[in-house]
Order: sequence, then C-alpha cells, then structure tokens
Amino acid sequence: MSMPGVTFVRGEARFTANKTLVANGEEYTADNIIIASGSSAKVLPVEGAQLNGVITSTELLCLDHVPRSLCIIGAGVIGMEFASIYRSFGCEVMVVEFLKECLPALDSDIAKRLRKQLEQRGVQFALQSGVTKIEQAEGNTLRVHYQKKGKEAFADAELVLMATGRAANVDALDLENTDIIYTKAGITTDDNMQTNVPGVYAIGDVNGKQMLAHAATFQGFRAVNHIVGHTDRILFNVVPAAIFTHPEVGSVGLSEDQCKEQGVAYKCRKGYYRSNGKANAGNATEGMIKLMTDEQDRILGCHLYGENAAFIVQEVAVLMNFGATLTQLGEIVHTHPTLSEILQDMAFMP
Repeated sequence: MSMPGVTFVRGEARFTANKTLVANGEEYTADNIIIASGSSAKVLPVEGAQLNGVITSTELLCLDHVPRSLCIIGAGVIGMEFASIYRSFGCEVMVVEFLKECLPALDSDIAKRLRKQLEQRGVQFALQSGVTKIEQAEGNTLRVHYQKKGKEAFADAELVLMATGRAANVDALDLENTDIIYTKAGITTDDNMQTNVPGVYAIGDVNGKQMLAHAATFQGFRAVNHIVGHTDRILFNVVPAAIFTHPEVGSVGLSEDQCKEQGVAYKCRKGYYRSNGKANAGNATEGMIKLMTDEQDRILGCHLYGENAAFIVQEVAVLMNFGATLTQLGEIVHTHPTLSEILQDMAFMP
C-alpha cells in the first residue's frame, strides 16, 4: 500500500452520495468505487446471547487456553471446523443444529459420513434442535436450552460458540444516502460485481454471493477487469471450497442433492479411499469421492471427504473450467501412488 500512486487512508468510510464518501472528516470522490467491507459473525437473537462466555469465532481464535467443554450452536462450516479442532485439543464438544443434518450446502451423503466420523472422535450432536435460551449455571458453566422434536433438553459447557453464519457489513456504510440497492443479505450486484449505480462495485462477503476468501479475490479481479474493459473467463459457478475438519472436505459444482432438486439428468459415481494404495499406506482409508456427470459425460460436480480433499477437488475444478468429460479425466496420466488415482479409477466405472 506504500507504492507510488496509492493513497492509503485508515478510517471508517461512509457514503454521503452515490460516489462520495467521508472518512476522518475528509471527503473522497471517484469514478469507480469498490466496496469490500466483508462480514461479521451473526449472533442468534435468544435470551442470554450476551452473557460472558458466549463468543463468536473471532474470540475463539484468541483464546489462550483450551476450555474443558464447548457447546457450538450451528453445524455449518465454522461450527464443524471448530468442533474438529477443539476435540483434537481434548475439549468436550457438543454441537446443537436446527436442521436435520450438518453442512446443508454440502452433499448430504458426504455430510452424514463426516458427522459420523466426528461422532466417533467424541463430538456430540443434537440435530433438529432449536436453541431457546442460554443461562448461567453453577460456577462458570453456561447452560444452553434447546427443543428437539418438541422435547426440552439442555447442554452445559464452559464456553458457547455462536456459529450461526455471517452477515454482510452494510449497516455502517450509510447506503441509505445513495441509490445503491441492498438488503440485510448484502449489496445487490450483477455478474461484473457492479451495483445498480454504474461505477460502484461490491465484492466479497458484502455482496452475499459466495462467502469464501478466494471467491472474494476473484470477484475483485472481475470488478477491476470490468473497469479497465478486459474480458476474463472466470467461472463463478465453478468455485471449489474446502472444510478443514479432520478428515478434510472438498466440493465444487453441483451435489447429487442439487441435481435432484434442479431436475438435472445426471450419473453419480463413488470412489472410496480404502481401495487406494496410497491411502492404505498412509493409514488414511476413511474417505469417499462422489462425481456427478451429465448425459454428455461432462463433469457437473464433485463432493468428497478424506485426506487432501482440498487438493483433489482442485483437479476437478480445473477440468470443469475447461468443460472436460469423465472420459478425458481417465485419459490423463496420474502419478502412482497418489490419492488422486481414486479420481482416475472412477473414470472407468460403468
């Protein structure tokens, strides 16, 4: 930011007009403005949510000790990652989730298998359970009350993690002083990340499209490319994602559930880590890969869990970016012995 030609200002910027901002009492205008104000952790609006010991992922990352017990509200990406991390540290972990399964955006088959793995490691789950209140119990213990299928239950823990998603940071921007269209979910943009006000763009979590750091980076590339008049081939429907639990999870494109919901004709193939030499040699046999293809054999999506899942799904993302077929995947020489051979073997499945 100290490069010549860059003016870096520390402060809070607020809009006073479509292309006018004020920060630290100074007014700034520009032909093009990119909003990248990110997101903040959501806090469930229940009684006791403001008690000491009820924290978000920000505070949990700053802890200087491992709590003896942790109750996590929400089984999305953040909740599942911290459940895996803190269980590895020896903490007793309980996860309370309103939906019937963890990780609702993930292929349900993969999500269930991952949850079973965490349960085997000692993580407890209360699914289809809605939190009703949090209260102080004896000593430094917090009690999380929830309803499961109409029955009252509770979980006690030293700390409670609110892992109920993230909200776009729009409130402090004073967008009501502009013509920019926005909601609580984020700022509305087109495929070039441009708002309804020409020259004003919104990238990353603040537009609510894909709350992933790498998605934000490439949205920034798209916005700048549009400003300078450069056409790119970035495909925002082919964005790989990873969940850093143990074992790891990777996904890109459509899941089998989404294929069914959208009425897409598809074929699903499954590959298992236990059939792979490298997985057996490395004691990493717990894992499965699902590949979805269309009627023309083109790859529609890949969802998996297992060691190096984030690396494996990246290969599929590359193939999808170039419209590759499963047959073409099978014709690519893969190093032996590697976990990626599971993918190659799947290409020869009937």
